[in-house]
Amino acid sequence: MIRAAMIPLSSLSWRLVLFGLALLAPCALRAQDSLPPRDTTHRELPRDSVGQHPLPVVPGMDSLRDSVGLHPLFLVPSNDTLRDSLGLHPEIEVPTDSLGRPIIKYIEVRRANIFDSAEVKGFLTRAMNALHITTLPSVVTREILFHEGEPYDSAKVAETTRNLRALGVFRKVRIDSTTTDSGFVMKVFVQDGWSTQADLSFRSAGHQTDWQVSLSEGNLLGTASLFVTRYHHTPDRNSINFQFMQQRFLLRHLGIGLRYESQTAGKRGQVLVQRPFYSLEDKAGLTTVFDIRNEQVLQFRDGSGTAADSLRRRYTIGQAEGAIALSAGTRGYLRLGLDAQVRRDDYAPWPANTTSRSVTAMFGPFLEWRRANYVVSRGFYRMGRAEDVDVSNYGRIGLFAAPAALGYPRDGIGGLALARVGTRLSRGFAWIDARVNGVVTSAGLDSGSATLAGTFVYTPNIHHVLIAHADIGWLKNPLPGTEFDLGFLIGPRGFPLHAFTGDRTYFATTEYRYMLGEDIWKAIDLGVAAFADHGGAWWNYEGRRTGTDVGLGIRIGPSRAANANPTRLDFAYRFKNDAQRAGWLFVISSGLVFSTQFRQ
Repeated sequence: MIRAAMIPLSSLSWRLVLFGLALLAPCALRAQDSLPPRDTTHRELPRDSVGQHPLPVVPGMDSLRDSVGLHPLFLVPSNDTLRDSLGLHPEIEVPTDSLGRPIIKYIEVRRANIFDSAEVKGFLTRAMNALHITTLPSVVTREILFHEGEPYDSAKVAETTRNLRALGVFRKVRIDSTTTDSGFVMKVFVQDGWSTQADLSFRSAGHQTDWQVSLSEGNLLGTASLFVTRYHHTPDRNSINFQFMQQRFLLRHLGIGLRYESQTAGKRGQVLVQRPFYSLEDKAGLTTVFDIRNEQVLQFRDGSGTAADSLRRRYTIGQAEGAIALSAGTRGYLRLGLDAQVRRDDYAPWPANTTSRSVTAMFGPFLEWRRANYVVSRGFYRMGRAEDVDVSNYGRIGLFAAPAALGYPRDGIGGLALARVGTRLSRGFAWIDARVNGVVTSAGLDSGSATLAGTFVYTPNIHHVLIAHADIGWLKNPLPGTEFDLGFLIGPRGFPLHAFTGDRTYFATTEYRYMLGEDIWKAIDLGVAAFADHGGAWWNYEGRRTGTDVGLGIRIGPSRAANANPTRLDFAYRFKNDAQRAGWLFVISSGLVFSTQFRQ
């Protein structure tokens, strides 16, 4: 949930600051339901014992360090043998395979509520545990990639840990091993985070206000299902939004996503049905999307917060993408797939209805490759917890046919290429990514885009994080509303929404963070930061438009929440440009000021 505001410092009152801080606390009222019977595939220990198992001492092996969620900077003892590294008792004979890897006899799953038995000491902690429904055992066990009777595989352990964290419902995930009289035992420990959030957020830029009220549940009835309802007011429109997402809705493999949005200036509905690749070793995946919109599209120019143009868009698309793995393993994959879509996309001046009905179709193959590489870090996306950062080497290339027979003005052929090169450093990580796409016809390049971005993160220890990012982009003939749009949330944070728009862009930012404390009062993670932003966007037929800001800030994160971005409370000094005056501002927002995904 994004909480954001931009307020001139001269008009800020301490009462407003306190009000903003009060919004950080999530609240919900839910009744505790009874849990289903114990899972028959994996043994589950009594809940009273949760949280009592200490973090194991493991050797200095990256795969094992990642599998148990240790920070990459933590120093751990080394050992010469796999037996010692896995905690095998020297006097207990454990069956092994031909490579000397122990055979898994049992898998024990331990689940903890928001506060485990050692932390429940007062009314508030008891109340939060009582209101929260602990994640069901089946949600945990279905993500486990290793099985009883198989040899121990550190890569599968590491991927299982990542998959459990990726659900966004746990604040702690830990997997370790031990030996008992019965044999070699794997222990999976997960602790829930607070997943219900009632949010009132606002933002302000000059005389304009933007606010929303939302209620979201990221772990509905303990099933790791997402449900969100939101009312959003902007200077241009009001909207009410409902979303539901469950990754394993049917037969443990079929996911579904639903979205409906009603606006004062249009409506939108979306249905997603997919059988995704749940692991690196999966052999096949399929995703289908149906999206229909009748909405108003606003275009902004020259840094003005008032729309320069307004269009009605009638948009419908049905898309399917399927792929099979030509090769797959715990270290990566090579996949061959097919992408196809049928699309309608018409525009008319607002508020008139569209009179045309253009329907097009395209299809084509793609090839996707990944060499898996993940870093377990802290303080990048979120605060106070281990997080998985993907620094894999990745590439995808695809071609598609766009013939006149399928609705296009003339025969064309399109292409898409994505590439990312990442690496883990001795004290951090970095990656560079690029994206190029376009459609070529007999008349030349019809439309296209190209972006290049790089990110560098330096973590000398768990208290310090330095983040640097830069990107550049180019567009040709973008559709209305798809041009680059920087300011406030993405881009220079000291500038208002839509401060920079166009078909050319660049942006650079750096931020240094110092962590003051984690899980303070069993409630918050707290840090401070210094930052600098520079960049902008403009149209190719105009002069370059950019902006610069610098400042200091506070970072606050709810330490017991399952999946919440840290809130940014920033005092930013904005340097003057052609549209904005210089001065200090107080900015409230959340997350990063750039995207870690391939920029569109």
